[in-house]
Amino acid sequence: MNPDTVAQTKSQSVKQRLKAERVQEMLLAMPAWRLLPGGKAIDRAFQFPASNVAAAWATFVAAFAAELGHPVTLDIAQEQVVLTLAAPKVRGRQGELTESILEFAQRLG
Repeated sequence: MNPDTVAQTKSQSVKQRLKAERVQEMLLAMPAWRLLPGGKAIDRAFQFPASNVAAAWATFVAAFAAELGHPVTLDIAQEQVVLTLAAPKVRGRQGELTESILEFAQRLG
């Protein structure tokens, strides 16, 4: 990635940071999602009819998130997938949630 792209990406992420009140407001429209302690990540459990369906969905989400630049954590146990979304780390510290991350969560349901 060239330096101009990195600078543009960083400035976009700074602009997208959300205040805690806005995060809570957006989460009200997404009742299956929950804000994790510290307020810098959200998660949700998804239930599927079979473990192979859960694994296929997790593979899809991992690729989709990577394409958009969203780090994700996927914990798969049988037919359940717990998806955690957080901002990328900045200088070794966890970043703030952004509108882009919450919109990605909305797209996933």
